[in-house]
Amino acid sequence: MERLDEESADLDFLEENLRKTEALTEKMTSMLNVFDDRLVRLEASILPIHKSTQTLSKLVDNIDKTRGGVLEIIGYFELVEREEMTIKRGPNENDLEPYLNSINKCNKAMEILGSMRLKSSEKVLAAILQLEDIFRQWLISRSTPIEPLAYIAKSTEIPGIPSGPLKNLATLSSYLATYSPELGYSSDFVKAYIDVRSNYLVKSLTLLGQASISTAEKRSTPVYEKGTCGFNSYTDSLLKMFKKEYEVAESILTHDNVAAGFRGAIQQSFDNFVEIGKTLNNRVKKNMQTDVFLAFDMMESLNKNVVAFEEIFRLAGKKDSSYADLLHSLRAVALRSFPEFLDEIKSHRTKTSGLPNDVTVHELTITTLQQLKRLTDYPETVESTLLTLGDGNWNVSEKDPLSSRDKGGRGASGNIIMKHYFAKTYKKPALTSIFLLNNYHYILKSIRSQFLSVLDSEIEFKHDKLVKKYNDAYQDSWKSCFGFLLDYTYVRGGTFKTNNDKQTVKEKFKNFNTEFDELYKVHKGYAIPDLELRTQVIKDIRDVLIPMYNRFLEKPEVWRIVRCGFKIAKPKWCNADDL
Repeated sequence: MERLDEESADLDFLEENLRKTEALTEKMTSMLNVFDDRLVRLEASILPIHKSTQTLSKLVDNIDKTRGGVLEIIGYFELVEREEMTIKRGPNENDLEPYLNSINKCNKAMEILGSMRLKSSEKVLAAILQLEDIFRQWLISRSTPIEPLAYIAKSTEIPGIPSGPLKNLATLSSYLATYSPELGYSSDFVKAYIDVRSNYLVKSLTLLGQASISTAEKRSTPVYEKGTCGFNSYTDSLLKMFKKEYEVAESILTHDNVAAGFRGAIQQSFDNFVEIGKTLNNRVKKNMQTDVFLAFDMMESLNKNVVAFEEIFRLAGKKDSSYADLLHSLRAVALRSFPEFLDEIKSHRTKTSGLPNDVTVHELTITTLQQLKRLTDYPETVESTLLTLGDGNWNVSEKDPLSSRDKGGRGASGNIIMKHYFAKTYKKPALTSIFLLNNYHYILKSIRSQFLSVLDSEIEFKHDKLVKKYNDAYQDSWKSCFGFLLDYTYVRGGTFKTNNDKQTVKEKFKNFNTEFDELYKVHKGYAIPDLELRTQVIKDIRDVLIPMYNRFLEKPEVWRIVRCGFKIAKPKWCNADDL
């Protein structure tokens, strides 16, 4: 019984091992099936590459063998020239061997050439043509258009052709360039390269070119703002694409064909670029007031990249003048904008309908300074343009009080805003003064906040003096009121008489209050939009008026009248923040 139990235990142990073995077998079978699937997929991936490699290897071997056979045939043709002198000299009596060997060689060559019938050259040419077609197809497969801006936005390099396919294309190019001339055939593989890569560049850059025009035409602001046109991105992308294209051409084509291939590949894309630049420039010409800064934006981009484009032209082996012509035409439009800008300012001098009734800052002052502020966004471009314009072509009137010079000694358009012509149309001197004060103060604040880096400090000093001048002129409009608080009255003939009697003092109070109320009522309608300036003007008036009034009240003769029963009401302006 014990033995039976032992055998039963052994049987259970064996069955357990069998189950484990079966489980392992199933896992191994599953793993092997997975390996089989992966091997099938790997084979499916590698097989095309393997076949392509085999095809290329066969082509290379066939070309090598063909070349060897061709060279052998050529050797037979050249044999006559090599042996001609020996045969012409005739046999040497002392040594017949060289002469006989020459004859034997010629006879053998004739027999071999006669048996070949010379049909092999046709097969070699067919192989070369097939090789050209393969070169084109492989190049097309590696020239899928891209969106260059996506790579530039991520600060990544523009992709070229992977090293493996690039090496294969270089091998085909080398064979076609080397063996075609030996067979008396001129291969068109360089033309194939130009056709394929030119199409690749044109398609890759087309959207950027179209965006350059659409962003200029469909902007959200009435006046062009810096950087809102896609032309600058178009320029950067074009340059990066061209630089990468030269790397591709240099890697694929033989040294003698690199410049021609590169030049042909980029030519159409560059022509399109210049044409879009001309289209945008024509738009600027038609909309000078709103789009002129588009020309400055384009000039800044083109000026910045002059050296880079010159390097592209050098690599292409041919300088293209259309780039310089585009830059010149943009500069001509920019130059035209300055005289037109001045004419626009001058045209307002004769207009009075546009003057603000509340003598606030004139719209022309605001728009002109906005225009000048935009110019400071292009300092180098504006500077070079002004140098081209020169001092003699500004046509700025010497009467313009704000005409001055910038730090470089050139006429600064920021100082041509002339308000005297407008101010003269106001009938009241106070209106003239407050109007000029508002405008000059606005200009002064703009100089200090926006233009100090480009204008001479003398201009700031000059406008500061002008602000003080017209502030003082405005204070003078209150003299008629202040005069009633003086102890003396001016009499015709240049003499003064003292005003100390009771009736005269009463009249002074009455006239002062009446005059003040009238001035207060009128001047309260004048606008001083700048709070700081308004506070200062009010303070200056109060600093003169209140001390004079208090001194007048403190005089003995005034108090004698008060004691006699004359009541003096406290003026409402004493506590008024706005006078």
